[in-house]
Amino acid sequence: MDSPALRDDNRKKKDSSTDTEDLEMTEVEVSMLRSINNKLELLVELHKQMKEMQVSLNFAYEKIDWLESENKSLKATVDLLTKKTDTLAKENKKTNETILDILSWSMHDNLIFSGIPEHPSSDDPEALLKDFMISKLKLPPDTADSIIFHHVHRLSSPKSKKPRPIIAKLEHYKHKDLIKSKARELKGSNFGINDKFPKEINDRRKILYPIMKQHRQNNKRAYMVVDKLYVDGQLYRSLSTTPWLF
Repeated sequence: MDSPALRDDNRKKKDSSTDTEDLEMTEVEVSMLRSINNKLELLVELHKQMKEMQVSLNFAYEKIDWLESENKSLKATVDLLTKKTDTLAKENKKTNETILDILSWSMHDNLIFSGIPEHPSSDDPEALLKDFMISKLKLPPDTADSIIFHHVHRLSSPKSKKPRPIIAKLEHYKHKDLIKSKARELKGSNFGINDKFPKEINDRRKILYPIMKQHRQNNKRAYMVVDKLYVDGQLYRSLSTTPWLF
């Protein structure tokens, strides 16, 4: 049986051990609490960041909605402007064609005679035309004399060895038809008779002429009326060669 002193000493050792264990438990608990606190602080920070991100996302969504609305508005404006541009282009084309028709009609009674020699000292284009119609077109003198011109003059052109063409405006369209019907007499010569048209019409006729020639070689009836080509009675149309008809 232990002595009282020994029992007291053992009790003190036991209490000391218990205190040590309690202290260790306290440190563990403190450590866990710190860890939990750190995690809570991290969660709080994450929550704060998530709220900020949500605000940013909401702003971004609002911006996207606004941009989509603006885009629709701009697209509608562009579509409207495109339609207006197309309308203006069509109206401009129509106006241009109307002007060409007016210009062509104003030249309706005009003919251009090419190859008639010039006389620098006393060049009288009208007298030369009268003589040309009798000698080259084989018109009777009285018929040639009956043809009345409004005005006759030579066209100005760059210096060339060839005679400058003569342009004549006739009083009566029937006289123009008569002169053109006699143009076959000039076949194989250096003389020529052509209608007078605005430059743009002439450019179109230059495009159509080889096409007309090709159709005629294929034994088709092809002829031009101003800037339109007819083949076997049908209007020739091609987007690549006759865009003015579209």
